[in-house]
Amino acid sequence: MRFNIPYCKSQAPVAATAAVAAISSRRFFSSLPALIPPPPALTEENPFAVLLASDPPPPEPLRQVLATGDVHAALRGLPGLARQLFRWAETTPRGFPRCASAFAAVLVPLAQAKHIRAAYPVSLRALRLGLLVPLVSLLLSSPLAPSLRSLLGLLLRLSTKFSAECEAQDPAPTTCSTLCLSTFREMARHGVAPDVEDCNRVLRVLRDAARWDDIRAVRAEMLQLGIEPSIVTYNTLLDSFFKEGKMDEADMLLKEMQTQGDGCLPNDVTYNVVISWLARKGELDEAAELVDRLRLSKKASSFTYNPLITALFAKGFVRKAEALQLEMENEGIMPTVATYNAMIHGLLQSGQVEAAYLKFVEMRALGLLPDLITYNSLINGYCKAGDLKEALWLLGDLTRAGLAPTVLTYNILIDGYCRLGDLEEARRFKEKMLEQGCLPDVCTYTTLMNGSCKVKNLAMASEFFDEMLSKGLQPDCFAYNTRICAELTLGATSKVFQVREVMMLKGISSDTVTYNIIIDGLCKTGNLKDAYVMWMKMISDGLEPDCITYTCLIHAHCEKGLLREARAIFDAMVSSGSPPSAVTYTIFIHTYCRRGNLYSAYGWFQKMLEKGVEPNEVTYNVLIHALCRMGKPHLAYHHFHEMLERGLAPNKYTYTLLIDVNCKEGNWADAIRLYFEMRQNGIDPDYCTHNALFKGFDEGHMHHAIEYLENVVLGG
Repeated sequence: MRFNIPYCKSQAPVAATAAVAAISSRRFFSSLPALIPPPPALTEENPFAVLLASDPPPPEPLRQVLATGDVHAALRGLPGLARQLFRWAETTPRGFPRCASAFAAVLVPLAQAKHIRAAYPVSLRALRLGLLVPLVSLLLSSPLAPSLRSLLGLLLRLSTKFSAECEAQDPAPTTCSTLCLSTFREMARHGVAPDVEDCNRVLRVLRDAARWDDIRAVRAEMLQLGIEPSIVTYNTLLDSFFKEGKMDEADMLLKEMQTQGDGCLPNDVTYNVVISWLARKGELDEAAELVDRLRLSKKASSFTYNPLITALFAKGFVRKAEALQLEMENEGIMPTVATYNAMIHGLLQSGQVEAAYLKFVEMRALGLLPDLITYNSLINGYCKAGDLKEALWLLGDLTRAGLAPTVLTYNILIDGYCRLGDLEEARRFKEKMLEQGCLPDVCTYTTLMNGSCKVKNLAMASEFFDEMLSKGLQPDCFAYNTRICAELTLGATSKVFQVREVMMLKGISSDTVTYNIIIDGLCKTGNLKDAYVMWMKMISDGLEPDCITYTCLIHAHCEKGLLREARAIFDAMVSSGSPPSAVTYTIFIHTYCRRGNLYSAYGWFQKMLEKGVEPNEVTYNVLIHALCRMGKPHLAYHHFHEMLERGLAPNKYTYTLLIDVNCKEGNWADAIRLYFEMRQNGIDPDYCTHNALFKGFDEGHMHHAIEYLENVVLGG
């Protein structure tokens, strides 16, 4: 095991752990700039004065308070009146005064009376007005009474729940992580130590925002303020270290936990954090070992199993993932919505749309309510399978379940229509988005551009690009890459470099994908010299060519018959540390098979296997095709069975090749058997298949032969 966790204390699973990381011993305020400016000086001595002139006038008790000119003093010890003032002021045209001192006047008496629940809506209003940090600063500017600590805790908790709604209302949007960090630092600057639970909330937000240095700063301040970390603190820190990739620090933290006494010894949540990281890293054996340890200690939960199930599906181990789900249920652990989302996504990734839908039915039968992730995954699966009818039914079911489609939902459906080449329907869905109050984003327009490229409609692609700009949306690198791809599709090489110049002027750097698209486009037009120049330019720009870069160049040189140069590029690829893929090896195998050089083709096939690269369906089809063409059907059958043993599914092309060679040799029984097997596996034969089966028949006789074969021979 990479991490040795010898002790797992029995403890109830902790819900969502907060965000933390790293150890530092010095203060950070002097070196880090304030993220939110200090509160502005009040322009009015009495912010409540305007309320006296309200129409209708304030009710009598409030009028008397307002008339004193010192609302702070008048409300002291009167929490009910303070609450009444806030509620009434919010109903006036001007609303409650928008300054920190006014909110403090109402909140202080509520806090002193320990009416924290009543303080919540007042504090939330201050948050939405962007006054939370100024309010905290004001409360801390005078000697702090013990009764105000609970109020400060409430304000800090609210800062960690800063919603998208608040961000949208803020004229100068502030992120949740910035707001809660500023609130925490303001308290720490005055020597006020928040509760460890509130610190954990701050750390969780920072972790989710990947603000690793700020996490370190907060942890250092916690230590300096004498705040004792809890098991939640440690587990969140551990998760942060893993997500940052700081394995050594994670290991040190685990050792530190074991010295902190019973309250901070590694528990089931600690194990779950480690399992989640191991699963993400692909170290499935170690993850499975930890899952088993938790299972045997009867402390496993759905949080234990979910990461490993997700990772197994990602690796294509569908049966292992399903077996793990069964083990989970046998242990009496109920799958959650997240469990089913992982299984549905994994099955869809492996092309098993119907199996994914059955999981959807199964989860509902268990009383689990599918969420937007569930629906979006299934809609995406059906769209990729070309079944828009089922995708639209799911969209309807989503709304019937009380959920609202998001931009992502619409983008998936738009992409589905673009895949089918139905740009009009894709455009209609964009308009439907607007009708539903859902604004198209850069991804929407990029998808429409990509769809236009596929049907060779460059004018429409340009139209969508221009519309995106007119809506004030800034194209990202992917949008520009799509535009470049469109130009290359039509062979407009000069235009490609113009678009790239615009990208650079907009401050958007070309990424590896940009270069790969350009290199591939130049290769396809036979312009190997310029493709080589772009390859060198890519390296000089500090980008590492990847497997796709090298494979594009290798393919282009093989197509030109420049095998020595292709081999040199392959060697450069290996030397750079970029591992060749199944596609890379298949290109060489295909090139030598076309030349009739089976010896060299098998040499590359053997090299592929030795390097642990799994052949795919295309690799086997290339070999089967070459062997059939050279009259070696027994070897072709050997590879056909090898495919099946590896769990690869023969496709229409595989069956057509074998049917053709059997017909040529007069093996009608084997040809019919393969045809029947093909149909049984849900693969529809096409004209090429029928032509191979009934070679020598004219079109009329072929039609009758097909009818007889399917209705009489196979149907009987």
